Amino acid sequence: MAFLLLSIIGTVIACVAYKASSESGCRRLQHLLVERFITTVGFICIGFALGGMQVNFEVVCLGLVAGLCLFVARVALLKMLETGQAPVIFTFWNMSLVIPVLLSIFLWHEKPATWQIIGLILVPGCFLLLGEHVTKNKNWHQEHPLWKRLFPILLCVLGEGVFSTCFKMVDVYHLVESRNLFLVLFNLFTLVALVLTTRIQREVPPRRWEYTYGALSGLGFIIAGTFGIIAVLRVPGTVFFPVVAAGSLVMTLFVTHLIWRQKISMTQKIGIGLSIVVIVLISMV
Repeated sequence: MAFLLLSIIGTVIACVAYKASSESGCRRLQHLLVERFITTVGFICIGFALGGMQVNFEVVCLGLVAGLCLFVARVALLKMLETGQAPVIFTFWNMSLVIPVLLSIFLWHEKPATWQIIGLILVPGCFLLLGEHVTKNKNWHQEHPLWKRLFPILLCVLGEGVFSTCFKMVDVYHLVESRNLFLVLFNLFTLVALVLTTRIQREVPPRRWEYTYGALSGLGFIIAGTFGIIAVLRVPGTVFFPVVAAGSLVMTLFVTHLIWRQKISMTQKIGIGLSIVVIVLISMV
């Protein structure tokens, strides 16, 4: 159970670093550049220490797709945090787990459990409740069309959902011997995309706080990934996935509320509560 808790704490650290970065005016690309450099180096060390680095064509392709999706999703997430309320944004982010569940049903013909079906049915209601005010800046909300407000959310949810599906495909294509290589590759491809984007846009190197928060979120994801892998091998899936999904969201919302005291409407509070229930239902296997 200690490994499970450490995995949740790692995720919370990364989320708090994201919020602090946006509040400090850090640039998105520079933050992510530092973060992905840290995670790439970290997972290379873990891979060579624990094995699972077998090279094949399938894992390279999956790493490329996952890396590009992660790049899009995290840039969109940090963009959302600049104009949105952290509790709502992080709830939207966690709702991306709906996508791998739906793809598992339609692509691999997995039969969903009754509680998963109930969770999927409740998803539209969650989005309606959470979407009452997507941004904390009312003037920004009124001056920009609906599509411009929702576009980063769609990019984040879709990108994160496809990224998560790639983990499922590692199992589907029996790439267990390449599992740690996959972790290295998607981080490496994300890092390459960030480097190319910053060079094309002629961005200046990261500043002090971008190094600080980028390193902090990178460390958080290394902790979450490392101890999450250990925990999922020791704890039943019916315990691991609901606890990690709901636990990390609840702890993130609690910590960000304590630090930044962001106010959300009663409708959004109901939406967050319903989303936690949905996440638990869908995560149960």
